[in-house]
Amino acid sequence: MNILNKFWTWISNIGITEDVSIPNAKRIRLTNRFGIVSILFTLPYIIGYAYYGLIDVALFSSLCCIVYFSIPIISSFRLYTLAKIVLFVAVLFHQFVLASFFGEKSEVHIIYIALILLPIVLFEIKNQQGWILFCIFITILATIILYQTHFSLLPNPGLSDETTYLLNIAYKITAVMGCFVILFSVIMISEKTEKSLDQSNILLEEQFQSIFNTSYDALFLVDSKDRKIVKANKRAVELFEMEKESDFYSHFGLDFHKEKFSNERNMRNELLNKGFFEQEILYRTKKGNEFWGALAIRIIFIENKKYQSVRVTDISHQKLAEKQIQASLNEKEILLSEIHHRVKNNLAVISGLLGLQSAFLEDEKAKEHFEESRNRIHSMALIHDKLYQNETSAKINFSAYINDLVEHIKISYASISTDIQFAVTCNDIFLDIKNAVPCGLILNELVSNAFKHAFKDKNTGEIKIVCTKMGEKFTMMVSDNGVGYDFESGLKSSRSLGLTLISALSDQINGKVKTTFDKGTSFYISFEA
Repeated sequence: MNILNKFWTWISNIGITEDVSIPNAKRIRLTNRFGIVSILFTLPYIIGYAYYGLIDVALFSSLCCIVYFSIPIISSFRLYTLAKIVLFVAVLFHQFVLASFFGEKSEVHIIYIALILLPIVLFEIKNQQGWILFCIFITILATIILYQTHFSLLPNPGLSDETTYLLNIAYKITAVMGCFVILFSVIMISEKTEKSLDQSNILLEEQFQSIFNTSYDALFLVDSKDRKIVKANKRAVELFEMEKESDFYSHFGLDFHKEKFSNERNMRNELLNKGFFEQEILYRTKKGNEFWGALAIRIIFIENKKYQSVRVTDISHQKLAEKQIQASLNEKEILLSEIHHRVKNNLAVISGLLGLQSAFLEDEKAKEHFEESRNRIHSMALIHDKLYQNETSAKINFSAYINDLVEHIKISYASISTDIQFAVTCNDIFLDIKNAVPCGLILNELVSNAFKHAFKDKNTGEIKIVCTKMGEKFTMMVSDNGVGYDFESGLKSSRSLGLTLISALSDQINGKVKTTFDKGTSFYISFEA
C-alpha cells in the first residue's frame, strides 16, 4: 500500500515545478490523475470485451489507455494545456467510437454527461474560458453526430440483448462514478477555496515582509534581466552603510565587491543549471569599510517574472577566527615538526653512541646485539624523520618508509654472503605515529630475522613485503623463500628478543599475527588502522 501511495503521489506531481502557482499545481495534479483514472476505468471493460470475443474493441481500448498514460509524460514537458486537451479529446473520441460500434441501446454516450463537466475542472475559469467552451462545443457536436447517424458509423457486432443490457448498466455506473469524481474535484478547486487561498497568501505575504525586514542577514531582490537591485531590507541598509533603501536601486550587486568578480561566468552557469549559487565575497560599503560576506543567490519567480533572491551574511568574525585558528595551527605544526626533528636527532645520537661503544667490544655476539639495537632505533628515527618532512605531522606514507627501512637493513647486513632480493608491494597507505612506530619495529624484526636465519647455506633468496588497507583494516605480509621458521615455537622458547618484541608490539596495536610455512616462512600482521 505504501508503494502504491508513493507511486500515486509521484505520478500526480509530474511536471509541477517551484514556479507553478498553487491553483495551477492542483489542476496539473488532477490532469495527471484523470489520465491514470481513465486507465483504471477502461481496464475492466477491456477484460469484458476480450471475454465476449470483441478483440478489436479490446485492442482499440488498449491503445486509448496508452494515450491516457501519456498525459503525465506531456505534463513533464510543462505542456500543461496540451495535456488537458489530449486527455479530453482522447476520452471523447474513445467513447464516440464505442457508442458508434455498440449502438444507442448500449447508452455508451451517457458518459458524455460526466465528460462535459471535465473542462470546468481542468481549466481555469477566469483565464481559460475559450478552452472550456471549445471542449463543451465538441462534446455537443459529437453527440449530435451520433444521433444524426443513428449510432451506425461503425458496423454493429450484433450483441445479444443480455450483453447490451449489461453494457448499459455498466456505463450508467461509470457515468455516475465519473460525475462523482469530477464534482468532487470541482469542490477541491472551487472559487471559495481560491478565495481562502488568497486570504492565506495575504497573511503569508505580511509574515514574509516582517521576516524580510527583521532578518539578521542582508536580503535583496534583484531583477534577473537587468541585474539591478529592486528591493533591500533594513539589515542591507545597515550593513552596506546606506542612508535608505532606495539608494540601492541604481546599483548592481557587483558594485559592492571590493575586487573584480572573476567568477561571474561560473555564477551564471550555476544559476542557470542549479538555480542557486554560493560564495564568500569581500565587500566594500558605501563609506569604504570592508567586510566578508557569505553570498547566496537563488532564482525565484514572482507573478511569472524571474528574480534573484540574494542573501549576504556578515562573516567577518568567522573569517577573523579562522585566520587566528589557522595561525595557531601553523605554529603547532612548526612546533610539532621541530619536536620530530629533535627526537630524530636524539635517536641518531643514541645510535651513534651504541656504535662507538660496540667498537670497544671484542665479543662478536655482543656486537651483533648492539647492531640489532641500532637498527631498532633507526626504524623509530626514520618515522620521526618522515613526519618532519611531511606537510602534516599527523601521518606518514608507509610505502616510502618501507623502502627506506629496507635499504638501511640491507646496508647493515652487507656482510651476509647470500644475494637477497626484495619485492615490495605497497600503495600509498598512511599511518599515524601511534601505529607506525610499532608496525615499523615489527617490520624491522621480521626482515632482520629473515636476513640472519632464513637463508643459511643458500646463495640467493627473496623477501616479499606486501601491505594492503581495506577500509580501516591494515594488513602487512612479510615472507621469504628460506628454510622456514616456526614463530609459535620460537616465541615459547623465549630465547629470541625479536620474536618477543613482535608479539608485544602486536598486542600494543591490538593486532593479530599469523604464520604459514610453504617453501619458506610468511608472517601476516593485521590491525585496525
